Amino acid sequence: MATDATAPHALLLPYPAQGHVIPFMELAHRLLDRGFAVTFVNTEFNHRRVVEAAAGAPAAEGGRRLRLVGVPDGMDDGEDRDNLVRLNATMPETMPPRLEALLDGGGGSAGGEGLGRVTCVVVDAGMSWALDAAKRRGLPTAALWAASAAVLAVIVGAKNLIRDGVIDDDGAPVKLDSSDSFRLAESMAPMDATFLAWNYMGNRDAERMVFHYLTTTAWAAVANADVLLCNTFSDLEPDIFTHHSPASILPIGPLRRWQRRSTSGEAPVVGHFWRTDDETCLSFLDAQPHGSVVYVAFGSLTVMSPAQLQELALALGTSGRPFLWVFRPGLAGKLPTALTDQVAQHGRGKLVEWAPQERVLAHPAVGCFLTHCGWNSTLEGIRNGVPLLCWPYFTDQFTNQTYICDIWGVGVRMAPIDRQGIVTKEEIMERLESLLGDGGVKERVSKLKELAERSMSGEGQSLKNLNVFMEFVRK
Repeated sequence: MATDATAPHALLLPYPAQGHVIPFMELAHRLLDRGFAVTFVNTEFNHRRVVEAAAGAPAAEGGRRLRLVGVPDGMDDGEDRDNLVRLNATMPETMPPRLEALLDGGGGSAGGEGLGRVTCVVVDAGMSWALDAAKRRGLPTAALWAASAAVLAVIVGAKNLIRDGVIDDDGAPVKLDSSDSFRLAESMAPMDATFLAWNYMGNRDAERMVFHYLTTTAWAAVANADVLLCNTFSDLEPDIFTHHSPASILPIGPLRRWQRRSTSGEAPVVGHFWRTDDETCLSFLDAQPHGSVVYVAFGSLTVMSPAQLQELALALGTSGRPFLWVFRPGLAGKLPTALTDQVAQHGRGKLVEWAPQERVLAHPAVGCFLTHCGWNSTLEGIRNGVPLLCWPYFTDQFTNQTYICDIWGVGVRMAPIDRQGIVTKEEIMERLESLLGDGGVKERVSKLKELAERSMSGEGQSLKNLNVFMEFVRK
């Protein structure tokens, strides 16, 4: 293996959201496994969270080759980093000078001294404005799209949707009725323009700004990156790669957080924003019957009303099934009394702030996954063969729900897509029992699990693509 100073040195820059940082960190470990050094750049805000959540965890085998760096995002202390519109505006103005310093050998670090100059750059497709600095220095570049290829195809093809009268110049659906659907190709399932990745945010101004940010950065990624990567696998989205690939995409997924262990026996940095309680989660699951547990997790950004949380708490508490619920900070103001009472009284449930989701979903006690349909969660459910109960919140989650329920048939909707108001305890329990009683769903998700495993092993296409990418950026 090359010494630290002579090893190829990759700089990785994810979009500052949990669902982007985690697959980027997995890619970082893949690069480390191949002898690369890695500078992993988060915003200062997220850098602090990742370091704090990973306190005590080694960087990786040969961890000196992983440098964790934080750079300013342009927002003031105390500003809401979940305000993606504001964040999208400040980052391109503030971050480039610090990125250029890192490319030229400067910048602060947490470990990783003596790595040598950066020799290649991988940015999130949503951060493609950062490619300019790398291109000026003649460095090999790649852009990683952390969501589905279908969503990327829609965004890259937005001009065609405007031309065909599906959306207007700001991404808004032209028709607000049942006919407001389109197909990327004749052989593909219809998609609803009302629920595209930039729509259904509750604020038309925000939707307009997110639409322009997504399209501008995606077009720049396609035009300027030497390699365009996607965290998916071709057998999961065959129509996209066969009929409507928007560019030369290399699917390299599912990027899985393999059960690595360092020489000390500890797991390496994963990229979580909150510390996981592995022992609590796994000991609870160990005590439950096979396939009995309802795992509930709504990602890092979902917010629920107190009234809706109360109904969900009542449903879980009275279902008679054991459940593990990730109740992260920000999901709601406080835990519903009904839920805490049920947990204390029956002992069937467990509440945690954050969970080691990959390990939880791989546990044989888990019977289904109540999910917000974020792309990471979708992939993690599929590659562990777990049926999905879908409750999307915003952005690409509605498109993912369409694929889960209508195309792959590996889950069911919690409520109709146009449902307004509270989903009741009775409705939640009915959907839960419907999913758990559907043997066809379990059979189909098990088949997708096999395809996912095959894609990243042996002669699998995703593993081949990953090797092609690494050989290119190693030059």
